[in-house]
Amino acid sequence: MMAKNLKYWLQGLAVAAASMIIYAVALGCYIALMLLIISMEEGGDNLSAFSVPLTEAVVLLSQGSGFKTGSITLTIMPLLLTVMLIALISSLAKRIGTSFSGCVTGTAGWVLINIFFANSVDTELVDTTGMIIVKTAVVFILGYAIALIPEAPLTERGLEWIGKHVSLPVRKTITIGLALGLLLIAVYLVIGLIVVVYWVFSNQSAMVKLYELSGMQNGSRILTTIAMLAWIPNIAIWAVSWVFGAGFSIGDLAEFTMWSGQGTALPSLPIFGLLPSAIEADWVRIALMCIPLALPCIAGIIVMLFNKGFHIRADDADHQIDVKRVVFGLAYPAGTFCMSCVIVSVGSSLLFAISNGALGSKHLAHVGVDVIASTRKVGQPTAVGLFSSWLLTLVAVSMFFGIRWGIKRVREGRSGTSAAVLEPNNREIADAARTVTSTINNKEEQGDNNESTDTSSSGIGLP
Repeated sequence: MMAKNLKYWLQGLAVAAASMIIYAVALGCYIALMLLIISMEEGGDNLSAFSVPLTEAVVLLSQGSGFKTGSITLTIMPLLLTVMLIALISSLAKRIGTSFSGCVTGTAGWVLINIFFANSVDTELVDTTGMIIVKTAVVFILGYAIALIPEAPLTERGLEWIGKHVSLPVRKTITIGLALGLLLIAVYLVIGLIVVVYWVFSNQSAMVKLYELSGMQNGSRILTTIAMLAWIPNIAIWAVSWVFGAGFSIGDLAEFTMWSGQGTALPSLPIFGLLPSAIEADWVRIALMCIPLALPCIAGIIVMLFNKGFHIRADDADHQIDVKRVVFGLAYPAGTFCMSCVIVSVGSSLLFAISNGALGSKHLAHVGVDVIASTRKVGQPTAVGLFSSWLLTLVAVSMFFGIRWGIKRVREGRSGTSAAVLEPNNREIADAARTVTSTINNKEEQGDNNESTDTSSSGIGLP
C-alpha cells in the first residue's frame, strides 16, 4: 500500500520534470538558433551566449512573470506558448498517470524549478517571488487538472450524485448553458483570428517596410516573425474588442478602433505594421458590430427549437395544446441564456485581462484593451441577442396559440349556427309526420265505424 502511494507521489514529480525538460529544451534550441542567425547576419558579438538566460526569462514570461532589461519592460504573455505549455502538461499527465497526491507533488516540483529559473536569470523580474509561485502553480494545476478531473473517482461520484438529486431538465439547462457560453467565446476568438489574418495580408507591405528600415536580413526576418507568432492569440483577443467596437491601444501613443487608427508614434517593431487603420465604409462597420447581436440570436433560436436543444413545440403529436409544458419549456431556456451570459462576460473579461501587458514603463506601460469597456461591448450584445431569440420564440408560440384559439372559436360559431338553422326545420318535419300519422289513424277509425254500423237485412230478395 505504501509503495502504491509512493508511486502516485512520484508520478506528479515525473510530470513536472518531463514537461519542463521538453518545453525548456525546445524553446532554448529555437532561441539559440535565432540568436545565432541574427549575430551571423547582423554582425557584432555572439548573441548565442544569452540563449540560456533568455530561455529562462521566456519560460517565466509564458507563465505571466515579466522582466525588465534596459529601457524595455516586457509583461505581455505569449499566449500561444502558454497554451502549448498547458497542453504539454496535460498530455504527459495522461500518459504517466494522475492522482491528487501527484498533483500536489507535481505542483511543488514545478514551482521549485521556476524559482530556480527566477534566481538564475540575469534580467530583473517584475514580480516578487511570492507572485511567481502563485502564477507558475496556477499554470501547472490547470494543465494537470485537465487530465485529472475527467478520470478522477471523485468526479464520477459527483456526477452520480447529481444524476440522483438533480432533475433532468435542470441538468440539461446547466449543461446547455455552459456549452453555449463556451461556444460563443470560441466563435468570437475565431472571428478575432480571422480578422488578424486579414490584417496580415492587407498590411504586409507595412511590415516589410519596417523590416527594411531595421536593416534585417532574410534569415533574421523569418526567425523573428516565427517568434512573434507567440503573441498572435493576444492580438486576436484585441481584434475581438476591435470588431465589437471597443478597440485597443498601444500605451498612450496610439489607439485603434473602427473609426480611428494610426501608429506614427509607435516604435519600429515589425509586428506593429499589421495593426489596422480606420474603416471608411459605414456599412462594413455596421455589419461588424451586428455580429455580437446576430450570432447569439441565431444560436439561441437553434437551442430552443432543435431536437438536441429544448425542442419547444406548442402542441403534441395529437395536436393538443399543453400550456404547462410550453411555459416550462420557455422558462428553462431563459435560465440557460442567463448562465451563458455570465460565462461569456466572465470568460471574455479574463481573456482581455491576460492578453494585456506592458512594453515599457512610461508611454508603453499599458498595451492592450480596456477590460471593463471591452467586456461591456461583448457581454451586452450577447445578452440582447440571446434574449431576442427567446422573445421571438415567445411571440411565435403566442401567435400559434392565438391562431389555434381563433380557429376553434370560428368552428364553434359555425357549429352553433348550423344547429340553430336545423332546429326549426326538424320541428316542421316532426309536425308534418305527426299530421300524416293522425290522418291515417282517422281513416282507419272511419273504416271501423262503417263495419260497426251495418244492420241486419229483412230476408226478402229481389228478383
